[in-house]
Amino acid sequence: MKRISSFLIVVVLIAGMVGCGGDGGGGGAGAGADESHSLAIDSTTGGMVTVNNVTIPGKVIFTYDTGTMVSLNATPDSGYQFVKWTGDVGTVDNVNSPETIITVNGNYSIMANFEVVQYRLVIFSAAGGSVTTPGDGSFTYDTGTVVNLVATPAKDHKFNKWTGDVDTIANVNAASTNITMSGNYYIVASFREIPCTGLG
Repeated sequence: MKRISSFLIVVVLIAGMVGCGGDGGGGGAGAGADESHSLAIDSTTGGMVTVNNVTIPGKVIFTYDTGTMVSLNATPDSGYQFVKWTGDVGTVDNVNSPETIITVNGNYSIMANFEVVQYRLVIFSAAGGSVTTPGDGSFTYDTGTVVNLVATPAKDHKFNKWTGDVDTIANVNAASTNITMSGNYYIVASFREIPCTGLG
């Protein structure tokens, strides 16, 4: 009987040790469930990016736990405008918004894209002449561009003045002048007939 009792005690102790080992292994597996991922953020020329209210000086790689929501804010420089977010944008709330959120569920690399602001210049010539530089029609220029304007009168006519959106024209009374593009403009070159001074 003593031998049987001793045998049973040994079996119980071994079973207990195996059970403890199993629990320990389970705890290790649980600890590895929290994964972390990299988020690389960069921008093209023309602006900067703020990540969780911190402005970054170019390309930066962050590390976040799975499921972390990161706020993004793309701010264009003067003369530029935000276009969209590109790259691994599957979990970006709105790729077309400069201020948005990305949820980190994997290793991602995203880019904030900016472009130069452009404006349209529409030029029309009234009767009695034409605009020879850059011509009559519709033209597109980067913001801040200085565009030369030359109006040439027809025979027996002379240049009168520029009319329309003339706030940034250097001299509205000069046939040869320039306009600085800081918006969409529509301008007209006007002419007038030279009075006949001959005797009837």
